[in-house]
Amino acid sequence: MTKQRAAILDIIRSDKSHHTADEIFRLARQRLPGISLATVYNNLHALENMGLIRRITAERDADRYDSSFIPHGHVVCERCGKMWDFNIDGLDGLLSDAIGSEFSSYELKVRSLCDRCRKNGVA
Repeated sequence: MTKQRAAILDIIRSDKSHHTADEIFRLARQRLPGISLATVYNNLHALENMGLIRRITAERDADRYDSSFIPHGHVVCERCGKMWDFNIDGLDGLLSDAIGSEFSSYELKVRSLCDRCRKNGVA
C-alpha cells in the first residue's frame, strides 16, 4: 500500500467524522504536503473497491467516507451537515422480517439538527 493510500485510510479510520474528500485532502496535506486532490479521489475510489472503506452518498451535500461496515444508520444535521452514527437494537431482524429474507446491507440516513445547531436556535 502506498504511503498516500495508507495516510488516507488512517484519516478515515482515525475518528467517526465521516469526512468528505475535500476534508480528507486538507488532513492528508498536513501529513503529505505534496499530495494532490486527484490522488485523494483516486485513492478513495481504490480503497472503496478494495472493500476497506465505504462511500456514503449525500443527496444535498458531498459524499462522505466511513471505515465501519457494521450495520448502522447515519444522522445528518440539516443546517451544518455534520454526520454521526446511530444504532437501533434489533433493526436487522426487523428489516429481515419486513422483506421476508436476509439482506446484505442497508443505508439509513435520518435528517435532524445536531446539538450545536439546536442549542444555537438555528432552524
